[in-house]
Amino acid sequence: MLSIDLHTHTSYGSVCGYMTPDELIQQARLVGLDGVCITEHNQLWDPRAIKKLREEHDFLVIGGVEVDTDCGDILVFGLHQSVSNVYAAEELRGMVDEEGGVMIAAHPFRNLIVQITSDIPGLGLSVEDAARRPVFRFVDAIEVYNGMTRGEETDFTMKVANRLNMKATAGSDAHAILGVGGCFTIFENTIRDERDLIAEIKRGRYQGVDWRSKALPNLPI
Repeated sequence: MLSIDLHTHTSYGSVCGYMTPDELIQQARLVGLDGVCITEHNQLWDPRAIKKLREEHDFLVIGGVEVDTDCGDILVFGLHQSVSNVYAAEELRGMVDEEGGVMIAAHPFRNLIVQITSDIPGLGLSVEDAARRPVFRFVDAIEVYNGMTRGEETDFTMKVANRLNMKATAGSDAHAILGVGGCFTIFENTIRDERDLIAEIKRGRYQGVDWRSKALPNLPI
């Protein structure tokens, strides 16, 4: 089994990032991860740069991107064309399908905690209503465990994922080294590169983990 942090940001491509790619990889190895995905905001990594990082550190590094869309933030793997002018999730889905990639709804209920926990009629958001949100028509999985999210939001997201019968991924959403590996995804099979990652996500052979709560899954060994 391999543990991979699917959601991280660095100062290389995210203005909100406070760690370099080298620092990210060093911290990932220190906390016991087997790999990291670098998912900058609306900016793709050059595959050659990813390959160089992987070889220099002898560590699994995969490039992705977190795209701001009309349906919320979406993690994308397998796309190798600019997303700077892409805002519609439906358009993004078409681009990703053309290249055989995958899309994951990132922290889909961030900033909705008031609606999730409210008992006020007309204000609360039910699991049924949440499951009908447009974003879930376009993604392959849902990021249930996010390093910047916990408590009621995480529980609610899991209920929605179960209602939709969609798999739950996990990523730290780390912007600095202290957050790396707080949440990660365990894959059952070997992953050597982006194509392996995409294949395993499509097959659903993984499990999200929130290490902060030590909520480890029971996976076959």
